[in-house]
Amino acid sequence: MDAALREDPTVWFTMLGDDVLAAEGVAAADARLRFAAGPDRADALLAVTMDLTDELASILLRAAASRRRPAILVVTRSVAGEPLTRELSSGPVRLLPRRDATTSGIAALLHRIATERTTTDEPAVHLARLLAELRREGGPRGLDEREARLLVLLSDGADTAAIARDLHCSSHTVKRLVRELMQRYQARNRAHVVAHALQTGLI
Repeated sequence: MDAALREDPTVWFTMLGDDVLAAEGVAAADARLRFAAGPDRADALLAVTMDLTDELASILLRAAASRRRPAILVVTRSVAGEPLTRELSSGPVRLLPRRDATTSGIAALLHRIATERTTTDEPAVHLARLLAELRREGGPRGLDEREARLLVLLSDGADTAAIARDLHCSSHTVKRLVRELMQRYQARNRAHVVAHALQTGLI
């Protein structure tokens, strides 16, 4: 066996998604990869699927929050029905278009993101960030441009003054816009508006 290969750490991964045969092929393609019994024992999560649905994304988010904080590699044609046209990455998380994926390439990338992750990485946060980015690119539904920007700023934690500067309006106008959104979505406060927007794909 090659000396460099022997020195590389073994990566334990678990499979989520609907293409188990692909996962078996990935494990066979790289001697440094082994199946783990579950997310709490895995260094990485691999999801090979045709569509990264909201349900599968929720499962990945929960699994990524396990004590080992596994890296995440998703190989998919689409995300929530929208085609994935390019590779996206954030920290120890990668979303890879299925058309660009080869078995050996998936195996190498899975090993790399698992071994490069740090103990301070929060894969669930990185995955949520990528999914929110994709939703923003898809365009807001049921919002005008100013309302969509307001929700993005709220989700980033901006206060009233910062939002007013960004939207080029008064603080009074920002408060009125927030109040209108709270009434429209029957939200109790700003955080509730943001939660509703994230859950329904508005941002």
